[in-house]
Amino acid sequence: MNFLRLLTTMGGLHFTQAVWLFPAATTFHFLEEAPWFAEWARKYASPLYTGRPWKIIHGIGLIYVVMFSAAASLFPKPNTVFIFFALWLTEAVYNTLFHLSATVWFKAYCPGLLTATAFYPVLFWNLYGSACREGLLSSTSVYLAVATAGIIHSIDVATSVYFVSLTRILRRPVSVHVWRP
Repeated sequence: MNFLRLLTTMGGLHFTQAVWLFPAATTFHFLEEAPWFAEWARKYASPLYTGRPWKIIHGIGLIYVVMFSAAASLFPKPNTVFIFFALWLTEAVYNTLFHLSATVWFKAYCPGLLTATAFYPVLFWNLYGSACREGLLSSTSVYLAVATAGIIHSIDVATSVYFVSLTRILRRPVSVHVWRP
């Protein structure tokens, strides 16, 4: 079975069917990352990084991906689909941006780049179109899902890959400058 071809021709699938391509894409992505990501993260992100957190985070993540895909498939209501987009699918698109920008920034292949760029944008675009056509998402809810996922993914990468302290982020003073003519 050619998974890439299936992704690009999935327009005929209903959302409840197409959503099951996400756990498959995520499995392929994790398989690409698994052998090399810990080594890459130790070299480019933090010398404290080990394979243990990767295994725990991605093992739990795969279970959640299957559970949320099942929820979106079995209970295709706007709230369920929004949560699926905000917490899982849109985060995968941000994960693509992480792998791409890390590869460019460090001038070294970031494990996961190939599957992330091949699967997630196409999957997002097709699932978004399908969900909108079927009345499960509005453009406004997609914008909100994109914003929510951006915040969550940024915190996730900062704390789990770069070991930035979440309390340090939250306690940082915010300065507001008011422009006066």
